[in-house]
Amino acid sequence: MKLFLLTIPITILSFAQTGEEIFKQKCSNCHLEYISQKRLIKNYEKNNTILKLKAPTLTEISFRLRDQVGDRKADKESQILEIEDFLFNYLNHPNRDKSILPKYILKNFQTMPPIKISEEEAEELAPFIFDFSEKMIIAHSVKRYNYSEALKKAKAENKIIMVEGFIPFCRGCIKMDREVFVEEKVKEALNRDFVVVKVNVLTQKLPLGLKSMGTPSFYFITSDGKRVIDEIKGTGDVEDFLGLLEEIKEDLKNKKFLK
Repeated sequence: MKLFLLTIPITILSFAQTGEEIFKQKCSNCHLEYISQKRLIKNYEKNNTILKLKAPTLTEISFRLRDQVGDRKADKESQILEIEDFLFNYLNHPNRDKSILPKYILKNFQTMPPIKISEEEAEELAPFIFDFSEKMIIAHSVKRYNYSEALKKAKAENKIIMVEGFIPFCRGCIKMDREVFVEEKVKEALNRDFVVVKVNVLTQKLPLGLKSMGTPSFYFITSDGKRVIDEIKGTGDVEDFLGLLEEIKEDLKNKKFLK
């Protein structure tokens, strides 16, 4: 009897599923994982006639959960607990009035059928979905370095250091990540002439004693790490940002520095 009791936890653990496994089993037939925001916007402008999606992508859902459920300015663990509760209730009892999706997206889809999900499954699913959008940004965006790595690379390759100041719940930062830094023209321009650093200004200091101007903000530093070419705050589209990069290169060529 003692031996039997001791083997029960091992048996239960062997059948435990990860959040990714639960998603693939119960959700992936309808929800694709990632499509660029540019393509999605065009698709929804055409009433889903371009991509003919069955449901919003997992990346869209991840961003919306992070933005709409719980206190997005709270610590991650607290928000995930609220997302667990939301997923358990919504998946078991879908209700369009309680959807986290904006109307311009929601109008393209029927109300989803109920998905039987346990509290334990919701507990595994919540952190997987929460983290997914950030993983997609890292996978599809320009590569970022820490400052010491960036300084070595910039010196070796004679490139400008671009420090991107952000905070996790900044909607403008998220917009730049989703709509600008994932675009090929931007990645090509940055990889050719810049080395990118991403700094959470709530928890990290900016280099050279720079003060945060708010977020999103961009600080351009010479390859030797000694001079600031310029610092800019705000958002823009792909063409705006490409224009900014050209201006920064021109300022460096003309030895025009902020400090």
